[in-house]
Amino acid sequence: MKIKYWSILIVLLSLFAKAQDVNFDAGSIKEKKYLEAIKFESVYDKIIIPVVINGNEYRFLLDTGAPNVISKKVLQELNLDASKSITVNDANNLVQNIQAVDIPVIKIGNLTFENQVALVYDLENHNLLSCFKIDGFIGSNLLKNSILKINKSQQEIIITDQIKALNLKVKPSKVKLFGSQKAPYIEINFIGKNKEKATDVVLFDTGMDGLYEISNRAFQVFEKYNIFDVLSKSEGISSLGLFGAGDPTLQTLLQVETAILNNVTIKNLILNTTDDNNSRIGLEFLDHGDITLDFKNKNFYFESNTSITLENKVPKYATTVVNDKYVVGLVWDKELAKEISFGDEIIRIESFNVSQMSFCEILKLKKEWKNKSNYSLTIKNKENKITTIAIEN
Repeated sequence: MKIKYWSILIVLLSLFAKAQDVNFDAGSIKEKKYLEAIKFESVYDKIIIPVVINGNEYRFLLDTGAPNVISKKVLQELNLDASKSITVNDANNLVQNIQAVDIPVIKIGNLTFENQVALVYDLENHNLLSCFKIDGFIGSNLLKNSILKINKSQQEIIITDQIKALNLKVKPSKVKLFGSQKAPYIEINFIGKNKEKATDVVLFDTGMDGLYEISNRAFQVFEKYNIFDVLSKSEGISSLGLFGAGDPTLQTLLQVETAILNNVTIKNLILNTTDDNNSRIGLEFLDHGDITLDFKNKNFYFESNTSITLENKVPKYATTVVNDKYVVGLVWDKELAKEISFGDEIIRIESFNVSQMSFCEILKLKKEWKNKSNYSLTIKNKENKITTIAIEN
């Protein structure tokens, strides 16, 4: 049996912190009239930047969908007071109570960020985040008084307080900053085949793979207008949040004829729903142009061609991690659903024995196999029956 397209693991790093007695709006930047260019490392398509705290250099992931985070290892090295705690929701709406700390100084390049608040998490022992070898996240609350430009082709970010210095040639759309975390939300617009229109307010989340995920809450509002074409429905899990995979739920695979982001028209956008309360757009937009997120003036810029036509490639299934196993998360294709289902363990991809590989090795395999065609996938179902399927991309 031949099935086209293998959709691989998506890792989402969004966090939403409930304020309680922790003020993420605290902190400031020391410099005035600054413009700092910082080279970043791309690790499994995530943005990793160098950060210095108390003279020690660390590797932090840039995540506009989260507040600042440091690892437990960094907490111990810096001997910080972690007496505060806070309730946090991850991208799958899983909740944990975790520590929060005040960091006197964080340096990024020649910039000095003072009195910053950060959450504390055991990143070293997370099954997937440990693969990035990071010491923390730079979140939206650190950038709240600045302007952030991301250039993927140059692997560079620019942090400044002078929008004119960036010499941007496109008009902006507005940004709304929510909560003391200053989570950045923008509008994305849609026009369906029936010419009906809709607008979704979405989180710009650099911790998210992919282009766009719509919350089930928003989709329920839009559904009656038939703006989105329903391609498939599936019961399962599409993504992994910081605290785990969550419970299986009914998800919908959709396509919209026209999406508009910051005056850029996007054709053939395929997306899926999410149980998160918030819709979001992710890093894949950087494949089509530079993005500038102006926290200071509350503007968003997308420097791209005026029109983007995406490949009309419908995913057949998605994968995730459940109970430390690499498994089928969702099955979109009806024929494939006769062969595999949610929770089936992925045993082998061609000659690679996935069941014996670490999750870091699986992430490497993802990049190698992303554009491959004609390979075999072997799965083990809940009855321990093993099946091998031919895959075509």
